[in-house]
Amino acid sequence: MILVVMAAATACSHRSKPAAEPAPHSHAGAPACRDDAVDEVEVGARTAGSGVKTGATTAVEGVKTFGKATAGLVEGGTGEAKERWKDGAAHTKATAKEGSADTKREADVPRCH
Repeated sequence: MILVVMAAATACSHRSKPAAEPAPHSHAGAPACRDDAVDEVEVGARTAGSGVKTGATTAVEGVKTFGKATAGLVEGGTGEAKERWKDGAAHTKATAKEGSADTKREADVPRCH
């Protein structure tokens, strides 16, 4: 369902609209401002897509952390496993924060005046 909405939203062409405020951090292809329902759907779809990407990337990092900690347990005991777990958890947290910031940028499109 989300993919259908995203495909429909990105397939729509946009009229040139003045932005309410400049959005220097907006992503390529994002509307400069939200003027109508098409823009609302596009911003929502882009935001949802970014959220899904963040969730998937973070989940992969979590699985890697689990695998490294398990290998640490086998290779060096509980101390090694704990160290690898903490390192992996810090990396997973950083990945999640980066993805969160990207998702917020996707959602941060001002309304047109």
